[in-house]
Order: sequence, then C-alpha cells, then structure tokens
Amino acid sequence: MGRETFSVDAYRAARIQHNVTSDTDVTRRAEAEARRTGTLSYIVDPAKGPMGPVRESKIRLDPYGDKWIATVGCPIDIEVTCDTTGSMGGEVDTEMRVLPDLYAYVARMLPGYDPQLSLGIFGDCEDPFVMCRPQFEMEAGKIVEYLKEMAPQRGGHGNGGEDPQYAMLARAYLTNAYTNRIGLKGYHFVVTDEPCHFEIEDGQIIRIFGEDVLTNELREIGPVRGRIQRMVKRLKEVTHQFVLVVKHYDWAYNRAQHAWEELVGTSNVITIRSTWALPAVISAIIGLTEGTLELSNLKQHLGEHYTEELYFDLGALEAKQETLRSAMLHPVPKKGDIFRTKEDAWPIQPGDPDYVEVSDEVSARDSSDDGIVYL
Repeated sequence: MGRETFSVDAYRAARIQHNVTSDTDVTRRAEAEARRTGTLSYIVDPAKGPMGPVRESKIRLDPYGDKWIATVGCPIDIEVTCDTTGSMGGEVDTEMRVLPDLYAYVARMLPGYDPQLSLGIFGDCEDPFVMCRPQFEMEAGKIVEYLKEMAPQRGGHGNGGEDPQYAMLARAYLTNAYTNRIGLKGYHFVVTDEPCHFEIEDGQIIRIFGEDVLTNELREIGPVRGRIQRMVKRLKEVTHQFVLVVKHYDWAYNRAQHAWEELVGTSNVITIRSTWALPAVISAIIGLTEGTLELSNLKQHLGEHYTEELYFDLGALEAKQETLRSAMLHPVPKKGDIFRTKEDAWPIQPGDPDYVEVSDEVSARDSSDDGIVYL
C-alpha cells in the first residue's frame, strides 16, 4: 500500500492534473454532470465503492519476505461531513483551499500516526442527492480528486434543519476502521449552521446507500423508533464525535446549538465563526483529545481564529484517546512493525520467536507494493 503521505507539492500537482485552476466553483463540472445523469461520481457516491457502502481505514502494509511491514504508522480515521446548503453552499471550495493546512495541522497533533481523511458533504432529503461520502485517503492527489467530484446541492428548504444524520449513520455502521480493531477511536465532525432532523427512515437509507443495505450491512440497525439515539450512541462508541456549529447569526445559531446539544451533548458541540477555522479547530480538538496539545498552548494554536467562546468550548475537552491507549493490549503499532498476515490486528510482539525489529533504513529499502519500491 506504499508510504506516500500528503505534501504541498503533491497537492499543487494534483490541482493541475485535475484541472482545479480556480479557488471557486471547484465542483461546477461535477454538479452539471450529476444534474445531467441523475447520478453521483463513483468515488463520492455513498452507495458505491470496493466494499459497497462501507468505507475502510486500514493500516498500510507492504510485503516483507513472507510477512508484512507497516510503512507509515497506525492510521487515524478523520471524517468531516460539511453542510453545503444555503449560505454554506460553497464549502467544498473552502475545503479545497484549506486542505494543505488541515492535513499539516492534524499531522502535527498525531506524530507517528497516518492521518486518513474522508471529507464529505450533506444536504437535505428534499435534495436530489442527500450526501457525498468518499473513501478515507492520505494522498493529496486522491483527496483533491474526490473533492472536485462532489455535487453540493446548494439550495435550502427553509430553516427547519438538514439531514447529516445519514452521514453520521454511515460512520457509525458503514465503516471498517483499524482504530476500532485495536481499541482506539477515530474522529467524526459535522460542520453546519442548522439543526439536524431526528428521523432515520428506511426509505432514505435505501435511497442513499443502496437497495440491499438494510438486509446486509445495516441488518441490525433496529426499528425506526429510537433509531437516531441508538445511532448517536454507536457513533460515540467508535469515534470521538463533535459538531462544529457555524455562528453566522445569533438567532439561527442558538436554535442549532440547542438542537445539537440535545442530540449529542453539550461537550460535543463547538462554536466556530467561519469554516476557514477548520484546520485550527479540528487539529486543536484532536490534539486535546490525544493529549498532544496542552491547554496552555491553545490560544497560540488557534491564532487569528481564537475567540473566548471557542476557548471555553475547547477547554472542556479531555485526553480521552490517551485513556484508551493505556487500556490497549499492546503498544500502538508503528512504522516498521512486522505483521504475520495482512488481516492481523496486531504486529508480532517482542518475545515472540518471529519478532524482528526493523530499522527505518531497512524498511525504506525492502518495503514494496507490486514490485514498486517506495523511497
């Protein structure tokens, strides 16, 4: 699976390769194509993919003799699903612009890990397409490609809320994440200025994720009554879950804030003034949760995006991931660890007759994927 990670040079090259020449209307072609065909691009359609509607975040392993070697480190799945209705219709443009900062800031909070990003969007069930959900990716080219293939619906249907609950459901039930296999959690962020509808209906699930999903991947989802509460509970079991509410106007914000606090809890709702703050805020949340950012450094980290309101929200966060790490069976897998098979959750541990400690030099020289050596 290689060892390539995100870089600014690769990001710039990817924009040229995919003809993303402007900082506005990044998704214009994809939107027009979706209107013409009535379908989404394969790489953002939540019903499609190598595993159907399931998205995967896996540790990257390359052949190493008759075994497998970790080429980067433990993956951390980070999913951001952003409102693209009404005044937030152009948020994919913003995500494309801030992508280098987002990756760099997050990577700084996750030393030794492999951040893997799924940056999706959502709208309303009255829209032709309710959401777009890409795979978890770590290479600039693949992230740029899936962002340009998004089809935001942009319109708004009053101020009665939107439908991110289906994106939340996808992470809760339709994700195979390595973090969960070893006892850690990834991160899930909803970014919106609207409340969430509380309905999760069978008909909409089938419409979004495919005809067979309720009898296959979601066969244990349970009855409609109480479904959203069960979904939120499950989402919190597998991720560190947050809602970032954009404060455009006090009256709209108060309505959205109260609705989200009712659904996910006060400590999970964070106030932001602009989506330009996403790199700083998301990385701060991750750093505080991982224990890699001290509260005393938070104001400096937030920089121009600092507000007392935001500082108050973030100041309540705890290093919950560190607690999970302390309860794990083994240390967090790292670059150079050796696995017996690609399906193993844990590398071979010290004391095992097959244990071998591999230097970075050997890892770089001998790690390969289909005959390609990654240096």
